[in-house]
Amino acid sequence: MFDYVVVVVTEDSEVKSLEHTSLRDDVLLNSIFVPVSEHAWTGAAGNGLGTLFAIENASAAIGKNIVEEVKRGKSVLIVHTAGVGTRNLLTRTCKNKAYIEILNISLLEGVIKQFQAFAIPYRILVTWGDQLLLFADSPDEISKCAQSTHVMLFGLKTELTREVASKYGIQIVQCTDEGGCELLDFDDTRNYEEAKKKRRKHAGSQVMINMGMFAMSGTVAERMLEAFNINLQKREGKFNSDELWQSWISVDSVADQWHKEHADMIKTAVLRTEPHKLIKSFPLSVKALWRDFGTNASYYASMMKILAEDEVGRRLRNFLGVEVSSSVTKGCEVQDSVYVDAEFDAGSVQDSVVSKSSAKSAQLVQACVINSRLNRIQAKNCVVYNVVDNATIEVEDCVLIDVFHPDKGKIRLKMRIGEEQGAKDKWWHSRLPGNEYSLSEVAGMMKDVSGNEIKTTRARFERLTELHIEGPIRIKPFMEKKPWGYELWCASPRNYCVIDTDTNQEITLDDLTALFPEKILGDENQAKFPLIVKIIKADENLSVQVHPDDAYARRLGDAFGKEEAWHVLEATKGAKIYLGFKESMSVDEFEEAVKSEDFMSRLSAFDAHVDDTYHIPAGTIHALGAGTRVYEVSTASERTFRIYDYGRGRELHLKDAMEVLRLEKSKDAKTDHELLRKEACFEEYKLLTGEQMELRVFKVHGKRVNGFTGACLVTCVDGHVTLKTNTCVETHLTPPETVLAPIGRFEMQGEGEVLCANFIT
Repeated sequence: MFDYVVVVVTEDSEVKSLEHTSLRDDVLLNSIFVPVSEHAWTGAAGNGLGTLFAIENASAAIGKNIVEEVKRGKSVLIVHTAGVGTRNLLTRTCKNKAYIEILNISLLEGVIKQFQAFAIPYRILVTWGDQLLLFADSPDEISKCAQSTHVMLFGLKTELTREVASKYGIQIVQCTDEGGCELLDFDDTRNYEEAKKKRRKHAGSQVMINMGMFAMSGTVAERMLEAFNINLQKREGKFNSDELWQSWISVDSVADQWHKEHADMIKTAVLRTEPHKLIKSFPLSVKALWRDFGTNASYYASMMKILAEDEVGRRLRNFLGVEVSSSVTKGCEVQDSVYVDAEFDAGSVQDSVVSKSSAKSAQLVQACVINSRLNRIQAKNCVVYNVVDNATIEVEDCVLIDVFHPDKGKIRLKMRIGEEQGAKDKWWHSRLPGNEYSLSEVAGMMKDVSGNEIKTTRARFERLTELHIEGPIRIKPFMEKKPWGYELWCASPRNYCVIDTDTNQEITLDDLTALFPEKILGDENQAKFPLIVKIIKADENLSVQVHPDDAYARRLGDAFGKEEAWHVLEATKGAKIYLGFKESMSVDEFEEAVKSEDFMSRLSAFDAHVDDTYHIPAGTIHALGAGTRVYEVSTASERTFRIYDYGRGRELHLKDAMEVLRLEKSKDAKTDHELLRKEACFEEYKLLTGEQMELRVFKVHGKRVNGFTGACLVTCVDGHVTLKTNTCVETHLTPPETVLAPIGRFEMQGEGEVLCANFIT
């Protein structure tokens, strides 16, 4: 058991979270737990300077000099977990890959637990937080080797192949009967031919994978702290420990002159102070089990390896305390799977790993489902992690996760397994298909979010899945004042709605749709809320604009393009609506016209009258004129390209506009209203049917009740109207209140008028 366990994290908030987290009893034992942060360091420190900074921070935290403690015989474990953790999508759920769960234990707990029996007096053991190393060696042998040298590296014997050389740094060693191996050379080029050259220089040598883990004496730590004192004071600079060791051994080390000078300084001072052997490597037994969880692919492969009927699988299961079993639990048939703390009501689980998850129905084949609350799921060759969903999920060959943000709500991310091995710009900085945000954007948004906020937000979504939605859902509007008037947002993906009046439970329409897509939209595959409804009042002319179509919007990372419509609620005399070109134009003609002061004369101008409806397809140039108040419905995009702004000085977006703008002569944009039903106390008109949305108006003139089908947005624009469900739930509306009417039959009564917008799936 270690005297001190130091865990290096990225943010100060993680330190506070770990300080209030109880690790498993069989993990920490009686070690003093010291979480420290790299937050105060400028940029990346590397595990070299990162280790020294951790030693200083840990010493300050416990009020004792860690190095002096080691020199007096204490043992220290330093676990590095800091870093963005880009290559494992699961990191986005908890901000730190070391907190990712492996069945009933976190990676961090597993790393600490695996080393506790191998604590080395007088030494600091440094390791990574995303790898399990289950030793098959004697603790006494490891301790004896470590105490016979100032620095002991861990190596894993291997054959030198092109694949091995491309993935790992290589140690070239000469092993003796005295314990440990003499280091002859290093190769960290990831180049097979270079590695072979170095191997040939040392006849009879052995190749080992350099695992990046090491143990060092208090003397080495002390001399390193002295050598890098300036960096530690300034809290800037970077070096990895391997660069130091390689400078000691390899004559053609790739380290720069600065690193070599510091390496020589430390080497001279160490040997003068305590003349032990400077550095050795400990060759781990061929039975040692080393599993990486740092990437999507390695996490999935390691989790599936738990099922293997070989020595590796058996040792992993023994370490984790689980078994592979076949049984029928409730209505779910489990075959050759690890199935712990799980409740699947029906279906089958085959060759899969399931933990802390529930579902009404599941069909899993070679899938890993961890910490998820589901409705129906079909999954194959995939990881489903931290997902809360009330719909039907079908997933294959990828990682699917939910990230919970206190303001953004639930962020769904999906990434193909192995995609992280490609160019980073294609998967880290770009929005992957079906994802609203890029992974780097999510990492930025989660930076200042605490673990407690994540847990609280997830718990809120879990409670929401238990709610029964049967009546209209009242939407909370918000106002945006503009220099030219205002926009009242009646409904949008980011509008909140109240779906449980007893607890005042709030959720955005986007999150509600993600939980109940079939109930809200009638389509279980439509997981994003697709419409925006606003009331816009224009006291001045709005800028001339154009919106992107779906194809161009997706190039920009958006889920939808923007098809739009205006229904005029008020208009002063002479008020105009500008929509389309009077005559077709070439690109050159347009670019010249947009520079002129009479640009507006090129647009078709319509006199605005109450009850007029105008359809604005994507790519159509348009502007709302002064003196109008309109009901605007559009697909759920906020992407607008400004073309002309009357010289107000605001930014124009002509480059993007030219990608989507339709330059041909416009057709009549005013729609014909089609009478669908007319009774003594009730009229229903279809105002327009676009490519992705439909708009109707209901005019109610008395107490007679008439029915309509839900899955739409209902906005009261005049008088008062009451919606009533078949279970007699009543919702009263006055202008400009808006409700979401989910799938079902509704009736109306009152004296007023409502506009009803629905998305065409």
